[in-house]
Amino acid sequence: MAVVRLRYAHSDPIFHHVRFKVVPAGTGDAVMHLTSGRADLGFVPITHAAQHCGALTLVPRLAIYSVGEVISVRVFRGRGRGYAAVSETSVGYRAARLLLGVELSRVEDPYSALDLYGGVLVIGDEALRMVDRGFGHVYDIGELWEARTRIPLVYAVLVARRGVPNNVVERYVEEMENSIASFYDNPELVIASASARIGVSRELLERYYMRVKYFTNSAVMDAMRREAELLGLDTCLFTA
Repeated sequence: MAVVRLRYAHSDPIFHHVRFKVVPAGTGDAVMHLTSGRADLGFVPITHAAQHCGALTLVPRLAIYSVGEVISVRVFRGRGRGYAAVSETSVGYRAARLLLGVELSRVEDPYSALDLYGGVLVIGDEALRMVDRGFGHVYDIGELWEARTRIPLVYAVLVARRGVPNNVVERYVEEMENSIASFYDNPELVIASASARIGVSRELLERYYMRVKYFTNSAVMDAMRREAELLGLDTCLFTA
C-alpha cells in the first residue's frame, strides 16, 4: 500500500516518522495517484477531492488546515496592477477569488509577476521562502478567510480509494497520527530537516508549524462542508 503526500513542508510532520511507502505529489497530480490505483490513501487538495466523490471516501481523522494566519498562502505585494496566482494553487485561488471579489491571472514565475501585478498569490514552500526573504504581502489568505467566515480553512483532506478495507486504512492513519504526535513531542528534528531542504530559517518554520493543524474534530468537519459550499465545490464527499 502507498500513501500520497503533498510536496510541501506542511506535510513533513505527518510523514517524518512513518515506515510505509510514500508517493510525493504536487497539488495537481495528487488525486490522479489515487484514482489510477497507484496509491490507496493520501492527502489531496479539497478542491480536487470534491471532484471524485464516486471514487474516493473521506477519512475524517486528519486534514491539513489552519485557523487564522497561515503564512504559506499569501498575496505578495507587487509593483503593477491587478492580481495573479501561481498555477499550482487551487484552494488558495478559489478562496482569494471569493474573498477579494477579483479574477486572478495564472502565472508560473511569482517573482517576475511582481513587476506586472499589484498582488501575486503564492503558496507552499515558495511562499515561505518569500516571507523569509522579506517580501511584503497584501493579504494572508488564511487570516482573511477566518476573519470573513469564522471557520478554519482546509487545504487538503485525507481520502482513500473506495474498496480499500477499513482495517488497512486504520493501520496507516494510526501511523501518521503517531508521526504527528512525535513531532509535537520533539519538533526540532522536523524543523531542522525542513529548514535545510527548502532553505528557510528555523524561526520561520517554528512560527509556521504553530499555525498548521492536522487533527480534526466535528467543527473541522463542519468547516469542510461549509468551505465546499462557499467555494462552489461538490459537497457529496463531505455529506456522505
